[in-house]
Order: sequence, then structure tokens, then C-alpha cells
Amino acid sequence: MNHLRKNIFFASFYLFLGIIVLRLFYWQIIKGQALKEQSESQTLRRLENKGLRGQIYTSDHYLLVGNQKVYDLKLDKKNFKGDEAYLAHKISQIIVEDHSQLRETAELSSVDKESLRQELEKEILSKFQSKGNWPKLIDKLSAENKAKIEKLGNEYLYFDENYERFYPEASMAAHLTGFLGRDENANEVGRYGIEGALEDELKPRQENSLFKMDALGYLLAGQKYEGKNLNGRDITLTIRRDIQNLAEQHLTQAIERYQADRGEVIILESKTGKILALAVWPSYKQWQYFRYSGEVLKNPSLTRLYEPGSTFKTLTIAAGIDAQAINKETVCTNCAGPRQIGKYSIKTWNNQYHPNISMIDGYAKSDNTAMIFITDLLGSERFVEYLKKFGIGNQINIDLQDDTRTPFPQKFGPVETATISFGQGISTNSLELLRAVNVIANQGKMLEPMIVEKVYDQQNQEEIVSQIKEGEQVISKEAAQTVTEMMIEAALHGEAQWIASDKYTVAAKTGTSQVPDPRGGYKQDETIASFIGFAPASNPRFTMLVKLENTKSSPWAAETAAPLWYKIADKLMILLNITPDK
Repeated sequence: MNHLRKNIFFASFYLFLGIIVLRLFYWQIIKGQALKEQSESQTLRRLENKGLRGQIYTSDHYLLVGNQKVYDLKLDKKNFKGDEAYLAHKISQIIVEDHSQLRETAELSSVDKESLRQELEKEILSKFQSKGNWPKLIDKLSAENKAKIEKLGNEYLYFDENYERFYPEASMAAHLTGFLGRDENANEVGRYGIEGALEDELKPRQENSLFKMDALGYLLAGQKYEGKNLNGRDITLTIRRDIQNLAEQHLTQAIERYQADRGEVIILESKTGKILALAVWPSYKQWQYFRYSGEVLKNPSLTRLYEPGSTFKTLTIAAGIDAQAINKETVCTNCAGPRQIGKYSIKTWNNQYHPNISMIDGYAKSDNTAMIFITDLLGSERFVEYLKKFGIGNQINIDLQDDTRTPFPQKFGPVETATISFGQGISTNSLELLRAVNVIANQGKMLEPMIVEKVYDQQNQEEIVSQIKEGEQVISKEAAQTVTEMMIEAALHGEAQWIASDKYTVAAKTGTSQVPDPRGGYKQDETIASFIGFAPASNPRFTMLVKLENTKSSPWAAETAAPLWYKIADKLMILLNITPDK
């Protein structure tokens, strides 16, 4: 009997032990991986850390584009209790009082304000009926508006924190900064200007880390979260805030005064190639980029091609002088009347002719036939070589989106060579022409225009300073000096002599060019007025191009672009602390 009980005991024991072993095998081997994953899902947390986009500064340390904290207002719709209309009314009142929230700069009338408030109230009320339990009532609230809404004391309102671009200097230098837009997947991406060209530098970095946490969401013992600096790199531009503001203000005034359709002012530091200002009209507000057409958003100094007209004669003169085909006193033996080339009769701009005119006078009087005479002596092949050395048809290689190669004429027959000699029949952009003329100011040597002063990497605390980009010696120093003397003569005795400065010496040239008609030929009622030059001529500190399109008050550059150039130059002499040389 005892033996039977003993057997039963051991049989039961081994059976029970076998069951335990089987269960352990099941949970540890068969279900082990699943249980491990389940455990980790309950304790592991993925923390996402993302930096801020890099900021953009002027060379004199003013913030152009930064990041500011904003808040999205959300509603707990599922649990909401109360008067929907009253809440929508109070929120709309707060928003309408804040012009920055509405992205408006002008004062609204009481009637407009109330109309806008009613529209906003309707929009907020519609969110109460939308799908989802957490509709977004208002996005991108300022900290001030957030505080005002919090004072309403509504327990069903919540805020999500975010960041957006903001512009302390309003829309200053919009065509240089560009803006932050969205790609086809709704991801933030820089568009146009610096934002577009230096997207890889400016964009923030992102880091994902896994941590073990307890049920309350605290890090388990022995773990520590150390956030890295993941901010994008900061960009400092070459422009100066005061000079940029000067250029923009005077350009806006000139657009109104001369009734122009469009305009540009570009100021270059003659000995470095640094852009001190680039002003464009019409401009745009970066935070409202979606309200503007693509044509307005693009930088016309790079994308808007035009035939430069008489300002281009500076390059023709420089080529002739450097090649020793002419000197200042060379007499034009074929300037007594229109030039007949094949079936074409090419005239001067004012239909006046000067037999045996010297080159210095021909340049000052902007004589087309004198320029044709130079290319007759040079020959088309050498003329083409010089234009290419001056960078015509080449990219600017500047850190701005839309920098592309301009078209270079494929045909240089007798007629094409003749018209290109005085700046018609060839297309360029403003920066390309300014780069070419600055060769004269820089003693015959090419400088690539620069817009980025330096880049600061916050992660490595490393500052990368841009180097001046020198090119080849396009013409000799002696030739550059001779051309400078001819440009001084053109400024003192050319069409714009009435506005010439009596305080400092200017080397400059006017240009009034025709606008091609898509149907053929040129438009009869539209011109582009420009004035390009540098000062002081003996030791150039700045080279500036002013361009006004389709001016209604007068078609002539001497009466529109030249006065604007001198007004800006007078102030520049003070801002750059330049001593008058007269």
C-alpha cells in the first residue's frame, strides 16, 4: 500500500514538473520573442529631436530671417460643453485685433475689421462640425494671442507648440532671402533666393533615440537624455542693412515718380565683388508668398533677360582699347551717316551723325556707328573672345536659386556683330552686366559677385568665411585706366551731364534700350532705362547698376535712371565714409 502511494506521489510530481517545463518552453521559446516585443513596446519610448532652421543675417549683424515660437489652437470636440457661437466670437475678436496674426501691415478700417472678424467666426464655427475629435481652430498663434485665449478659461482648448519663419525687417531683401515653402509631400523646403540655394545648409537635422521608461513616462535608472544641437547652419549675407534699405526706399520712390513697371538697383563693392544691396520692384512678402505669381517671386536680376543697350558699349570700348585696335583719340572714318550692312540701314539713337568723331567723344555721345567701327577693326572673332572673357553668357556662380547661364548668340554675322556692338541683339541679365563692367573698376580683373559672407555651423561651432572669387585678367590695367577715363568723360559730357556730381568723380554710362516684340522687331512705346558706373573713379568703392523698365514720364535713361543713381550714390558716399575727391 505504501509502495503504491509512493509511486502515485512520484508520478504526480513528475507529471507536474513536466507540465511546468512544457509551460516554460512555451513561454520562453515559442512565445519568447513576442513577449519581449510586447514588453519593449510598453517600456521603450522613441524620442524625436529636431533642430531649428538656420537663420539669415545681414553683414552688419541684423537678423533678416529667424524662427519664432507659434501655437496651434485645438479643440477637444468630443467632450466640449458650452456655447460654440460665443467661443468662436471671442476667439475671432482676439485674432482680428492682431495684425501680425493676419499678416497685414496696413491699418484696417472698423468696417473691414468687423467683416474680417465675421468671416473668421464662421470659419471657426465650421471646425466644430468637422471630422475628428481634435480639430485645429487657428494655427500659428503668437505667444500674445495664446495668452489672451488662455484668459478665456475654456478647459476644452489646447495648444500645440511649433516654430515658423519670421522677418524682423519685414520684406527687406525678399528676392535675396527667398522663403520657406512646401514640397509635393507637404514637407518644408526652401524656395528661391538663399532659402532655396542653401537648403542643405539651412535645414535642421533630426535625431531619433530609444529609451526605457516606467509606467509614468520617466526614464529608468541609469539612462540620461542629452539633446544635441541639431539646428541648421546660420547664413550671414554680404548686404548691409542700411544700404539695402537705402536702395529699396529710393527705388520705390523712383518707380512712382517715373511711372515705371519694374526696377532694380544692385550695389557691388568694387574691389571684393560683395553685393552690398540688391533691391527689386515689385517685391513680395515672404510670409505671404502664396499670394504672388512665379514671375514676382523669381529674382529678375538673374532670370529677367534684356538687351542692355548703350551700357554694353563699355565692353566694346574696352575690347578695342585692350586689343590696341583703337585709342581714345582714334578717329572714326565711317561715322558720317547710317551704316548700310546688306539690306539693313543702322542708325544712331538720335539720328545725328558726327564725321571723324573721336572714340572718346563717340562713347560720350553714345554713337552707334562709332561702336560698329570698333568691331570692324576688331573683327567678329576677337570681339566674341572678349565678350566671353567678360563673362557674357556665363553663370554668375552665386548662392542664389535661379542662377543659370544666359544665352550667347550663336551667329555673329556682319549685322549681328554691328548691333551687338551697341548692346542690341544680345541678351543678358543685370548681375552679368554689372560683373562685366566691374572689371573696369577692378583694374581689368574679373570678380565673381558674392552674396554669402559666412556660414556658421552651430553643431561644430565652426565659422566658414567665404573667399573672394577672383577670375582672370580680362584686360590690362592700362586698358582699364583708359576706359575709366572715357567713362568719366561720358558721365561729365554725355546725355546725363546735367545731373553729374560736383563732389566726387564718377565713371558711368547711360543706356536706353529697346524691348524686343515677340511678333518681331522692337516695341515702339517701351524702353529699358539704365545707368551703370562706379565711384570714386580714381579709387572705386562701389559699382552700381540702376535699371527702370517702361518708364512713362520719360523713355530716356538720362532723365530717369541716372538721377536715381546719383541720389543713391550721394547717400552711399556718407554711409561708406568716402571722402569727396573734388
